[in-house]
Amino acid sequence: MPVEPFPLIEISGPPRERGVQYGRQAAERIAVSEEIYVDAMGRRGFPWAEVKQLARDFVPSIEACEPAYLEEMHGIAEGAGVDLESVVVVNARSEIFNGRKPAVAINDEGCTSAVALPAATRDGRLIHGQNWDFNASCVRSSIVLKIVPDEGPSILTFVEAGGLARSGINSSGISVTANNLESDHDQGRPGMPLSMIRRRILSAPNLAKALGAITSAPRAVSNNMTVASAEGEAVNLETTPDEVFPLWPDADGLFVHSNHFKSPAARAKLVDRGILGGSPCTLYRDRRVDARLRPHLGTLTVEHFKDAFRDDFGAPYAVCRPPIVSRYGYKSASVATVIFDPAEGTLWACPAPYESDVFTEYRLTETADSLRAAE
Repeated sequence: MPVEPFPLIEISGPPRERGVQYGRQAAERIAVSEEIYVDAMGRRGFPWAEVKQLARDFVPSIEACEPAYLEEMHGIAEGAGVDLESVVVVNARSEIFNGRKPAVAINDEGCTSAVALPAATRDGRLIHGQNWDFNASCVRSSIVLKIVPDEGPSILTFVEAGGLARSGINSSGISVTANNLESDHDQGRPGMPLSMIRRRILSAPNLAKALGAITSAPRAVSNNMTVASAEGEAVNLETTPDEVFPLWPDADGLFVHSNHFKSPAARAKLVDRGILGGSPCTLYRDRRVDARLRPHLGTLTVEHFKDAFRDDFGAPYAVCRPPIVSRYGYKSASVATVIFDPAEGTLWACPAPYESDVFTEYRLTETADSLRAAE
């Protein structure tokens, strides 16, 4: 049975209005998001009433960081007919649970990302993408979200329904992918949720401000973000709540990252809890993608990226992960492969890439009606 493409949701206007539009259009998938987290947190011994209280406790941090984003979350909840807390959990799950004592360890999964600078590609345009590995049920809860704000660049982002942003591009040529990291610096402190940081990146008019959206944020947990500009530059930032460790593409213009700290400075200063936990396959996933891309340096295309992200070495613990039962009893898998050409304003997404190689093309200049007509 063909896997259904991720729906394109379009929103515009001021924050509250955008949120209501979002919630109404994505209500069914937001309900699935809520269902996923009720089940996943329950399997970890957290009844939903307690999870909602944790979310309420996190609201002041969100409001202190970006009041407009909290207003948008209120609108999403209103439009979808769910509690604000459910929307907060989707946007701040890592911050709410990572670093808790005892550790909740919400991540048995991993992601693998790659970027090729223009000199490494056939058409002289930067290519950027990733596999997102998480709860396999998120195939039913994820969307592609197009945001046309009153001010600033338009945004096209792949995200769980109800989330503000995950990976994506904007009309200024900025792109971002993200990979989970965990360290002994994660202590459950308040701060800006990763979804909000990524939304700030995609709201930036240039690479400097996109990087500043990370470095200036009061971060609550560790994370890795690769940020690129269609003009031909990319910077990877391994972050903890306290520090930022930059890495760059090599001299050939290629960079790949998975779920462990690669910066020598980071490895000398902290304990990498991701390697100790559920993602030891991170130690070869980045190498596998690099090995499939590197022979094509100078002629790399989106098709080469698609092929690299389908790598099944070590399956089921592979770059392209088929569903496997996690330590908590739910299925973990590669939910999607997402690839961008930020210069062209194009995003390609393939749901459940372990069983499908069908990509849907989304464009910043495209409407949901034109996407449906093309299918």
